[in-house]
Amino acid sequence: IFHPKGFTDKDIVALSGAHTVGHCHLDRSGFDGPWTENPLAFDNQYFKDMLSLKYESETTAKGCPQHRNKEKGTMMLISDLALLEDPAFKEHVEKYAAD
Repeated sequence: IFHPKGFTDKDIVALSGAHTVGHCHLDRSGFDGPWTENPLAFDNQYFKDMLSLKYESETTAKGCPQHRNKEKGTMMLISDLALLEDPAFKEHVEKYAAD
């Protein structure tokens, strides 16, 4: 969806990084929870957590599949963790997590 609009892999990963701010609202999206422990901080914690934490599959009360880190209570969407499956995307996740 983004490549035809001229986005590069790096652009797509950077755009996804906006998930470091805020959280999903169950009543609006069907997904539930924050991506990071401090959803008001604009930093690279989203990328750090994606690489370092373990997430377990779950289904929200609205029936949407997502992943949750049980220790921190944070979540990731399927599309977030998909960035780790493609080496071209993962390269940028690792760069953003490091800086």
